[in-house]
Amino acid sequence: MKHLFLLTTIFILRSFALPLYRDSLDNGLILLAYEERRLPVVDIAFVCRAGAAFEPKEKAGIAQICAQMLLRGTEKLSADSIAAILEFLGADYHAGADFDHSYIYLRLLAKDIATGLDLLTDIVFNSIFPEDEFIRTRDEALIAARRAYDFPTGRVNMEFDRLLFANHRYSLPVRGDTGTIPKITTADLHQFYRTYFVPNNCFLVIGGYVDYEQIKQEIARRFAASSWQPAPVPIPEPPDLKLPEKTRIKLITRPDMNQTYIHFGHPGISAFDSDLIPVRLMSYILGGPPLSSRIGLAVREHAGLAYDVRCWFDRRILTGAFRATVQTAKPQEAIQKMFAEIFRMQKDGVSREELLKAHNYFTGSFPLTYSSNQGKLEQIKNLELYRYGEDWLEIYPQKVRATTIDQVNRAAAERLKPGRYIMVIMGNVTKADFSLPDVEWLELK
Repeated sequence: MKHLFLLTTIFILRSFALPLYRDSLDNGLILLAYEERRLPVVDIAFVCRAGAAFEPKEKAGIAQICAQMLLRGTEKLSADSIAAILEFLGADYHAGADFDHSYIYLRLLAKDIATGLDLLTDIVFNSIFPEDEFIRTRDEALIAARRAYDFPTGRVNMEFDRLLFANHRYSLPVRGDTGTIPKITTADLHQFYRTYFVPNNCFLVIGGYVDYEQIKQEIARRFAASSWQPAPVPIPEPPDLKLPEKTRIKLITRPDMNQTYIHFGHPGISAFDSDLIPVRLMSYILGGPPLSSRIGLAVREHAGLAYDVRCWFDRRILTGAFRATVQTAKPQEAIQKMFAEIFRMQKDGVSREELLKAHNYFTGSFPLTYSSNQGKLEQIKNLELYRYGEDWLEIYPQKVRATTIDQVNRAAAERLKPGRYIMVIMGNVTKADFSLPDVEWLELK
């Protein structure tokens, strides 16, 4: 019999007290699995390394709709039949996408794993994107996109993305918007599916009440089909981001609002940058917990200007953004205090006491992210998606502890760009309500 799997890698995760297995089929499909026998439950994630960043901007929303449509009809089963089977099994299931990947997720009893894998195989190989289901799914996406404009936090986030990312796909939400979703056709879904759902661009994560040797054979029997062959995969270009010479502000005046919503930032980092951990530690100290971060203490605790205020760096395969947000009744004061704390961080860096607290938080909270079976699945999915290596869950706390104050302060000095922000303000305010020197006002409404 043909040997379908290449050499198996086994890494003993002391974090899990379990072995993590990694293997691949001859066609390139990667399997990651772990055995956790406390409950008779299995979690399965089928992941495609292509999401919204891989679709054309003018038809933003293809990846999300394509993933959802995978559960809405195959050559053998209708959407109702798929739903009926999964509900009969008592399974938890959903499909979707973000910028970096698309996925199908199943959670079911271990005794039903063969049925679940049969269904998953049919979905991956034989989805047909029926027109009636597509129209329904597209209409649902369009309704969600329209409703998004009613939520101020989402609105300022969308306006910020449009300004920062300009012509790149990142400038629009994963789901697309009201201008792009109506343009999507089933032909677009078929094209995305044929291009990216190829074995060398996909991987499976399976965890729970399984026997690895048995599950490996079950996967090989289903996913090593001769008709499913590797193919070249187009890679999207990262956004070409440029820092403004001075802060640029888009103001949206809304007389009906009693709070002002603010979202500002500048170009950030990618998930692959070598200073990812120092940047995460620095941004946690600067704007992580609203009760204890520098920005939180200045804006919330000491001045009482807002309930929630924070900042962070996106984690994306392509370049993301540095973002800071606040909702406040006194926007002028809140902005000034946030600007001051970012400037102080960029100029002076962190203290040893702050870094020690950040070390303790990241190493102490990290195990909680994989305390459940679903948490383990998510962490393993991320280490494979971002190519961190099978030992990532073991070495991550060590890397955090090994991060020095010089590395964190270098990240602050190099990655923060005070005075060169893109900013969106929405509320019952006008330009006259602000005294912000050396800024460019882009638009008044």
